[in-house]
Amino acid sequence: MLNKLVEYIKNNHPDTNIDAYLDAKYIQLNNTQLKQIADALESGELTTSPASSCGANHFIFHFGNTLILLQKDTTESNAVYTAELAWETDFLSVRSVRDKAKGFYFINFELDEDYQTTLLDTQKIIEGHVNNSEKNQQIVDKVMPVLKGFMNAISD
Repeated sequence: MLNKLVEYIKNNHPDTNIDAYLDAKYIQLNNTQLKQIADALESGELTTSPASSCGANHFIFHFGNTLILLQKDTTESNAVYTAELAWETDFLSVRSVRDKAKGFYFINFELDEDYQTTLLDTQKIIEGHVNNSEKNQQIVDKVMPVLKGFMNAISD
């Protein structure tokens, strides 16, 4: 799926720094692994640590039809990580090389020490699609338990 995303970005968002994706450590979890993390969080076996405890600085977390590019924030903001969620959709890409290719829907956000998220503006929009902040926040809220569990599982 990462190859499809890179190709999609090259075709539809040529000004994007594609190296941010190509240089990131790629981690894909299957359903069994996701369930193990969820069970460990629920049972208390996996405790919650601050986001800054996660030792990974630049990685792509892939599960299902979702990829999240995370990069440690190096600015003076309260954000610990900035993130770009890429969700494979059935939206057709207007400018894609292939006429009937699946597209990707992007949501940018940042997360603080307590994994609280703030939506950010994204330049990668689907032509003709109205961006709905409320829906975007719902999508981010839906993936955060999985992301938080994973980040805690690999924390220092």
